Amino acid sequence: MSGGRRWAILTPVFEDRDSFATLCREVAAAGNGLEVSVCAVDDGSVAAPPDTGAIAAAGLTGEVIRLRRNVGHQMAIAIGLNHLAAAEDLAGVVIMDSDGEDQPDRIPDLVARIADGAADVVVASRSRRSESLLFRVFYHIYKLFFLTLTGNVIRFGNFMALSQPAARRLAAMQESWTHVAGAVVKSRLRREELPTDRGHRYSGRSRMGFVSLVLHGIRSVMVFGDAVLTRMAVVFGLSAIGTVAVFAAAVALKIAGQTTPGWLTTVTGFMLVIFMQTGVLTLMTLIMSGLTTVRSPRTIAEDAESFIQRIDVVGAKAKAEAAA
Repeated sequence: MSGGRRWAILTPVFEDRDSFATLCREVAAAGNGLEVSVCAVDDGSVAAPPDTGAIAAAGLTGEVIRLRRNVGHQMAIAIGLNHLAAAEDLAGVVIMDSDGEDQPDRIPDLVARIADGAADVVVASRSRRSESLLFRVFYHIYKLFFLTLTGNVIRFGNFMALSQPAARRLAAMQESWTHVAGAVVKSRLRREELPTDRGHRYSGRSRMGFVSLVLHGIRSVMVFGDAVLTRMAVVFGLSAIGTVAVFAAAVALKIAGQTTPGWLTTVTGFMLVIFMQTGVLTLMTLIMSGLTTVRSPRTIAEDAESFIQRIDVVGAKAKAEAAA
């Protein structure tokens, strides 16, 4: 773990000034002696951007990273992680949403498990879900879909605590730009799950509709693109082998006189189409798997910086920078 004592609370905010102000007050109240600062990523808000005054009013220090445009929840977190990865005085980073569904009073529990040194990242898994029956049904379908395609299980979202070395590792992974929780699974960091109930929103309704949720689920699978493509190639290859086996059996039946006139021709044409399709799909998946590239941490950091318009610093850190 880093030698620092301060924990950064990283939260993406989009058009939710009031909820962010409430979050700052609750983070300050739930500190339990923990030295924390707030790092909000303003994801291109126009009507209600997070106010730096909310951080100061809660008696906290921190900063608001203003992005040039809206990039989405996951990319906003990745940009914030890249910014915080350079800090030398941090013990770690706590990632959470600003709407109240991630409960600030659980922060000390997450951080305590990191401090014990038994894990690099502690994630808040949902011990009880409060969504509708339809949502829960689709969620279980998604988990099965994710397990089938990737061979992994994912039961958590963005609410997590990372040691500073773990935060730097995640910041260097391009997968974090697509799906943060998926990147945590792929990072092979020592992970521990802490059962946590879902909190109630401070105000308003979630902007993530059904289509957005489906897209979010697809992005979690994209993180494991190489594994998914390899599994697909195996399935297509086995299908091609099965097609050849069926054709061989059809020829054997024809020779044995067990088929009707024209039957072998029909089966041959059908099997040939399937064989060609599976062959093309296998080739495409193998090519796509081979084209997978990994950008260097330096390139990822440069990409993150290009989205930042400015950084508004609040509290003691602002004074120190002004004096410098």
